[in-house]
Amino acid sequence: MNKKEMEQKQWNPVWYTIPEFSHIRTQNPYHREQESMRMDVDAPKNVHVLVRSEIWIEEKGGRQYLLDITADDYYKLYVNGHFAGQGPAPAYPEQYYYNIIDITSWLQEGKNVLAVHLYYQGLVNRVWNSGDGRFAMAARLRAGMSQAETLQEEKSRESRIPLVWRYQICHAYSGDTVGYETQFLENFDSRLWKDDWIKPEYQNSGWQEMEPAVWADYCLIPQPVEMLEIYEQKPEVIKRTGKNRWFLDAGKEVTGGLILTASGAAGSRVILTYGEELLHQKETGLECVRWQMRCNCDYREEWILGDGISRYIPYDYKGFRYVQIETEQGVELLDMLIRIQHYPADTKLCSLKTSAPYVADIFHICKRAVILGTQEGYLDCPTREKGQYLGDAVITSRSQVWLTGKTDMLRKCISQFAWTEERCPGLLGVAPGSLMQEIADFSLLWSQLLLTDYQFTGDREFLRQYYPTARRIIAYFAQFEREDGLLDCVSEKWNLVDWPENLRDQYEFPLTRPVVAKGCHNVINALYVGAMKVLSELEKILRYPQTYDWERKRNAFVRAFYKKDRGLFADREQGEHCALHSNLYPLYFGFVPEKAKTSAAEFLIGKGLECGTMTSFYLLKALAKAGYHQEMYRLMVNTGPHGWVNMLREGATACFETWGKDQKWNTSLCHPWSSAPVSILIEDIAGIHLSPEHPDGYEFVPHIPEEVEDFALKVPFRDKVLYVRKQNKMVWLERI
Repeated sequence: MNKKEMEQKQWNPVWYTIPEFSHIRTQNPYHREQESMRMDVDAPKNVHVLVRSEIWIEEKGGRQYLLDITADDYYKLYVNGHFAGQGPAPAYPEQYYYNIIDITSWLQEGKNVLAVHLYYQGLVNRVWNSGDGRFAMAARLRAGMSQAETLQEEKSRESRIPLVWRYQICHAYSGDTVGYETQFLENFDSRLWKDDWIKPEYQNSGWQEMEPAVWADYCLIPQPVEMLEIYEQKPEVIKRTGKNRWFLDAGKEVTGGLILTASGAAGSRVILTYGEELLHQKETGLECVRWQMRCNCDYREEWILGDGISRYIPYDYKGFRYVQIETEQGVELLDMLIRIQHYPADTKLCSLKTSAPYVADIFHICKRAVILGTQEGYLDCPTREKGQYLGDAVITSRSQVWLTGKTDMLRKCISQFAWTEERCPGLLGVAPGSLMQEIADFSLLWSQLLLTDYQFTGDREFLRQYYPTARRIIAYFAQFEREDGLLDCVSEKWNLVDWPENLRDQYEFPLTRPVVAKGCHNVINALYVGAMKVLSELEKILRYPQTYDWERKRNAFVRAFYKKDRGLFADREQGEHCALHSNLYPLYFGFVPEKAKTSAAEFLIGKGLECGTMTSFYLLKALAKAGYHQEMYRLMVNTGPHGWVNMLREGATACFETWGKDQKWNTSLCHPWSSAPVSILIEDIAGIHLSPEHPDGYEFVPHIPEEVEDFALKVPFRDKVLYVRKQNKMVWLERI
């Protein structure tokens, strides 16, 4: 959907809230990292509200019933007891989303009920734009034409069914915050919950009517991406480990939660502990779930049973694999299911089979992390922050488009970061959360998102829409230029270089967060000049005049950091230390003098993956650009402590945040920024090189190593499926 179509589908409804929020003076939801995160809003936190609207349908008559619905922060919708969807995807009030849900199949003639479980988190973090006093919902039910009616005068034939919303505050959920105050634990009290509130027969006579939210200031547009795919499955392992203890194993990392059914006396307690890995207890000799997770999430929750049969129903989601359940005497577990959620992804669309050691397994764990980490945005991880970081998104989006063949999530990401520009000049590290963490390195990578979209789609109009934002990012950083055009003391944003800090290869320039020491250092300048080069490439694509003299700044970069005697780049001016990072970006962007390309490439190969997993994407790409495909491949499958093989050795079912569990103090074990092998294997090994100017949209230049005897890659691209195969030393591509 283009910008014009979005504007045509804007919706200006009456929003409804509850008295606790009706007179709150709403606040600006934007919080730059160096500003106070305190809100002058006297509003509750972790609020669950149940709302219902009863409607009568005399005769369905073959009509289609569409529900437009949205909420701030979030909603879950049930129609006559059937789960119908949840949303909206997090967004800013000035560009907020609503969902269009076809509820026809769940409706019946006579009495119907629309039941909505609303949620307001109330925290300032990287998840939702919460903590601002905005809690409300909006909905309208449209009855379209019947099949017997003509297609003429469609709008006049469409009717509105009035909706009157009644509410009740739900006190069944409670708990402290976990992560970086990104989520609440969900202790659940079934005594304070009625399962049948979502059904037509439930009597809500004591519920109060919602009231208009007079402060509602949203600009609504249809959500530009699909709603989440949500499904249930049995755990791979269900094992009773004691009289009142159960152990569940999903078989691999998942994103979601448990749905449990149990019987027992009212007030009986069940303890649930979730984790990504197991711990060996020396005292008992048994393994238990590590619920105090490495990623700074302590997933230990309590469920209190009600009368008769009770159900445990989580609202939010977690990242986990294992669950331990401990019950009090007399509690009988009747059913145990895992509820999984992620952005829709047909896992069969993209696959890789090969007998080459480790390759298929590496591809698989990266693929899984991307699927789980693509929720309603590109997450850094589904546990700790749950935020859409710009730098992460550059890598994750490329993997996700290859895996799904769809660019809608990428475009939403581009749009949301562009929207932050007015609030946070020079862009930022995370959006659309209310904590706008500013990372200079990430902002300078934003134009690469634009290039990725064009490479996959060939769409110049979309590129043209966001080209001005790319220019303004450069203009923002230009204020830090010294006389020769290099950046000096980018003091308003965090100079990351790499993460975690111990994987910066002893980068010599002293860095503090967010202010850097005075002086001029390599990485921020390589990214700055590289961003100008990318922008110049975009100008060529758009047939615009060339406005950036990036070659002059490249020459200044070489003069400042290049050591002729070593054929390498130093970390800082007048410095002698040459870190991996100081040389991979010059090679990636093409700044290395021709005579030094060999020494730079060999230096990087010798260093190996002495960098963070995110940065490995640029390292491997740099080697591929320099023509070192074989060496790049061997680096990717290396068996040392820094590599994806080490993740496999440590039991990974999704790629980690870093190379090993103990290489970072708060490591996430599902982190799609480590998914470089997806695009590397497709583009630089299988040889599907994106080329929008080519009639097919790509060129086929394979670089499958000699030691790989068999190779079978299937990947979606536009409206085709591409097959790259190697067998009996022959390599070919099929297009279906």
